Amino acid sequence: MRRCRGLSSKRRDEFMATNAEWSQGFARQARADFDTFLKLQRGSVSAEDIIHECHKLQFLQMACEKLVKSHLCGEGASVAAIQSSHAYISGTLPIVLMQAAHAVNFSGKHAQWVLRHARHIAREIEILAPAVKRGGNRPDNCEYPWESSGVLHRPFGLVVRSDLLAGRTIGPHLPQIASVRSG
Repeated sequence: MRRCRGLSSKRRDEFMATNAEWSQGFARQARADFDTFLKLQRGSVSAEDIIHECHKLQFLQMACEKLVKSHLCGEGASVAAIQSSHAYISGTLPIVLMQAAHAVNFSGKHAQWVLRHARHIAREIEILAPAVKRGGNRPDNCEYPWESSGVLHRPFGLVVRSDLLAGRTIGPHLPQIASVRSG
């Protein structure tokens, strides 16, 4: 943390984190969110607990959002700007994945397949956030009920399977990617 200069005397005593600190903070929280997603995905909770897909997907969405915000902070983006939106995953996650794949020597045919499909997967992960509606065309999300053509839908009824969305493609590699970011 560093002390702010050039602010009024009232604010001079406050501290502000650097972009590097924000980047590391987002990356570490992304790792925690993704670890929770994996525990839910693997059924690493008590047998009597019912875990709905919407909750698994919510942790996946949060992990990816924080991962890309970590990347953007590391690139010097305004922290205030990135905190005001959830719509960064589709454009930034494929870039983060490519850079991380290189950093962890993830290569070969499977890596090429993952990276080729990363943009589509990132768009689907981004839309899981209720604030991202793609111009009103996709109200479905993993957190809140929504209405479509007079029918009320609930997130726990989502038919997207988290294992197909991220489990076999990006999923196994996100912990490594988050570790690279928080390094």
